[in-house]
Parts: sequence; C-alpha cells; structure tokens
Amino acid sequence: MPAIKCGLWPPGCYLQGTFISRNTLIGQGKIGGLDGGLNTRYAEFDYNVDVFLSTGDFNKVGSKLEADLQCEGSWSAGAPSEARDEDACYEGVYPGRSDSPSQWKFDGDTKFDLWSSAPRFPNASLGDQIATGLFTPVLKFTIPGYGQVLPTEGEEGEVRFDSAAYNQRAQLGSVFPDATPALRYDRSDTSDPSAPVEPYHGVAEVADHVGDALDNPGSTFPTKSGKNLPGGEALHPMHRLVPAAGALESTRYDANRSAVTSTCNSPSMPGRPGPDDELDCDEFPMASTFEGAARKDYEGSQYTDEFSVRYIDRIENQEAGRRLGAWYDNDRILNNDAFILVVGN
Repeated sequence: MPAIKCGLWPPGCYLQGTFISRNTLIGQGKIGGLDGGLNTRYAEFDYNVDVFLSTGDFNKVGSKLEADLQCEGSWSAGAPSEARDEDACYEGVYPGRSDSPSQWKFDGDTKFDLWSSAPRFPNASLGDQIATGLFTPVLKFTIPGYGQVLPTEGEEGEVRFDSAAYNQRAQLGSVFPDATPALRYDRSDTSDPSAPVEPYHGVAEVADHVGDALDNPGSTFPTKSGKNLPGGEALHPMHRLVPAAGALESTRYDANRSAVTSTCNSPSMPGRPGPDDELDCDEFPMASTFEGAARKDYEGSQYTDEFSVRYIDRIENQEAGRRLGAWYDNDRILNNDAFILVVGN
C-alpha cells in the first residue's frame, strides 16, 4: 500500500510512505451451535498481518491500521420465510482490531468470528436452513493529513452454516465448502484379531473393492461394457443421500438397498458365501448416495448396472460403514453434498 500526496506546487504526486505485509486468514468450521444452543451457528478465524515494511507517513503519530472481516449473507432455497439476509452472516464478538502499524509489526495477530442465526430450531420438516456467507478480510489505513481512508481487500472466501436435524453428532455447524470433502480408506488397513488391547478392525477389503471399482470398473460385477463409476475425483463425485431428510430420500435409499440385495443374491453373483462364511455383500457407490444401485429407476436406463458389488469380510465391511457414518456427521456432509473416497496403499 503506497501513501501518495498530490499538490499544485510543486505540481505532481509524490510517494510519502510504503506499507508491505503478508496476511494470512485461517478459518475453523464448527461442530455444534454457539454456546451449545440450537439457534446460532458460527465460525472462528485467526488473522495474521506479517509486516515486512512500514515507512514514511505510515509511521506518523496517529496512523492506524484497522483489520475487519466483512460478510455478505444469503439463504438457500427452502429456508423459512422469516429468514433475513442480515441474520445469515454477521460479525460476532471479535469485530477486528485497530492499532498503529508499529504495533501490528510487534504483534500481527487478531481474531474474527462470524455468526448465523437460523429462524427456527433444527427440524427435519424445515430442511437444513442453510445460510451462505461470502467473507472478505479488509485492511483500512488512516493517516493524519490524508483526506480519505485507504482500504485494501483480501481474497473472498465462502462459509456455509447449517441446521441439519438428522446429524447425529451435532445438529448445527459450519464448514468451508470450496473444497470437495474426501474420506480415505487404505488397502494396508487390515484387521488384527490379536491386537494387545482389543481386536483391531480394519477396512482393507473395502479399500480393495472401492479401489478396484474406481481403477477398473469393467472388472466388477455386475458386468457392463463402458461402466463408469463416480466417487474417485472432485470432478466426478458422489452425492450423499440421507434417508431422514424426507420421504423421497427414504424411498430412494430403500430402493438402493433392494437393488443391491437382489444383485448379491442372483445365481450369477461371484463369490457367494457358504453357510459358515462370515461375509457381507459390499456395494459401491454406497446406498447412502444418489449414485447408488437404484439410480436407473430415478435418472434413466443409462445407469443400469452402474455400480459394483463384492462379497468381503463382514467385520471390515461393518467397520467401514461405521467410519463412513461418523465422517458424514463430523464433516457435516449434508443431503446431496458432493464428496469422494480416496483409496491409499
């Protein structure tokens, strides 16, 4: 940021000072409402102004640098009619900091928080009451003898606030939706029945199934030429299907489960277990996604057999399901949210 003064004599504009800093904003999404309540969702931010250079008029007595986090909020379709944009995203108890450039150089840290007040408590009939906040960090310089405040803005970011009644861990929360959420399973994460404290349950067989389905979908059952399975990359994700979100979602989830059961019980299904085998029939994409086995019934016949099933170890299949359910809650993967699975070695 330059400090420039212009005059008639001598005519021209002249540099009177320079301020250079690197500014870092780190946001933290939250699981749960403000103070444990059921109305206000929030996110917190740490902001650092790392001052490299402050010269000339920026060091005048009375010069100030004010840091602020501005937010413009809006509500998604389906929010209650009484929802107001001014309640969608606003400053909380940390409104920013105003100090001299020299004090910022001595201590460049401050905090912000953004709040979002839902018009009603979480309720499945009201949907997720989603509010979006577009936030921008702003620095404002005030220098004695200059006739205006000199502002500079950082990059715009986005935060999402929600009140999802079906979330088992916390019905309120906030996330930053710019990144596609990803859950990881590892092929090396094998079970260990003789672990020292208690038997360790891994997910290696699920990771093998998902990895094979993504890498070589043509090798999976049911067989289909040109099969193309989603869920392995951000440009081709899956989307969560929450049965508790509504009657349509519940029906579609049940249809996914029914299609998987029918396929797994078919005479042509490879690896069908004997009476003493402790195996489950694992499916990918999962029944808890809109891309599940019944997709053809809702989106067209081109999705016939666009899934994979495989008999795998029952304990590892159930462990993978527990991890998936906990991750849905912890990372606040809402109904119809996009996400991917990453398979590691």
